[in-house]
Amino acid sequence: MCRRYSVTCKITLCVVFSLITLMFIALGYLSILRGEMLAERKSRLVNIINQTEAIFQRYDLYYQSGVLPLEQAQKQALKRLSLLDGNYIFVFDDNYTLLASLGGLDNSTHNVKMLQDTNGDYTYQIIYEKAKKSTVGTFVSYCFPLFIGGKSVRKISYSKRFPTWGWTYGTGVYIDDIDSIISHTLISFDELVV
Repeated sequence: MCRRYSVTCKITLCVVFSLITLMFIALGYLSILRGEMLAERKSRLVNIINQTEAIFQRYDLYYQSGVLPLEQAQKQALKRLSLLDGNYIFVFDDNYTLLASLGGLDNSTHNVKMLQDTNGDYTYQIIYEKAKKSTVGTFVSYCFPLFIGGKSVRKISYSKRFPTWGWTYGTGVYIDDIDSIISHTLISFDELVV
């Protein structure tokens, strides 16, 4: 059949081969793009937590030098977190009492020990255990709702411990927005090809 339509067949095969090659290149590019976006977000999380650590260290120094009593130093440190460019930072103590979340102090003394993600994992226990084992901070992946009562989506958090005060603290980013950008890029590519 290809002999009879040899020119048409060859052109068709070249076009199909080119489209397949182009699709593989696009998928490779999207994979690299997703990896770079995720690395950038992780880097931002590390930076926020390093700034948080510096705040805790500064206020612990105020306490250690007698400038502030411990309770006041801790409260002021938690208040200071809200000045970190509106970033969401959670802080809980060794009893899993939530001290700060959603960009502010949590006065409800909400215990988060038994909170589970949609996979049934005890999110804060995992964060605590991993942060406790690490001296430089740790990343944890889990599913968490975007808002109370909302649909759970994948999230990555970076957490550390401030053992002097018995606090675990962290911040996270939902990664569904990264996947959304990648999907949108793929759809745009498809529209361009078609």
